[in-house]
Amino acid sequence: MKLVNFLKKLRNEQVTVELKNGTTVWGTLQTVSPQMNATLTDVKLSLPRSTSNSSTLASIYLSDGSMSQNEPKATSLQYINIRGSTIRQIILPDSLNIDSLLVDERQLNKLRRAGKISNDPNRKRRADFGENTNKRIRRGV
Repeated sequence: MKLVNFLKKLRNEQVTVELKNGTTVWGTLQTVSPQMNATLTDVKLSLPRSTSNSSTLASIYLSDGSMSQNEPKATSLQYINIRGSTIRQIILPDSLNIDSLLVDERQLNKLRRAGKISNDPNRKRRADFGENTNKRIRRGV
């Protein structure tokens, strides 16, 4: 499964996105495009502390643009679009069930059509007894 397809399944999950410039974005993931562009809502944006251009970034992202050295460089936004090429990593929540998200539905449907997986999860799998798997086994009376 491609990484982008996995990220598309994370819709409405709380994630932390770390950008290549050191900025950390925390919010609810809404959409992911094939180029890995991400849209987040209810965002908390934390700017890096030790970069030389952080005051320029602060004036762009923060409404007042004035900051002292001691206060954290963070703000809240309604939504943000992040270009995929600027993403360093996406940190997933610990409570996320990754096993269920990694199941590829297209591959699963192919296996069901081929008869390798049963459609009914409660049905027991039939053991293959050679070539005549469709015939009923006769029992002696």
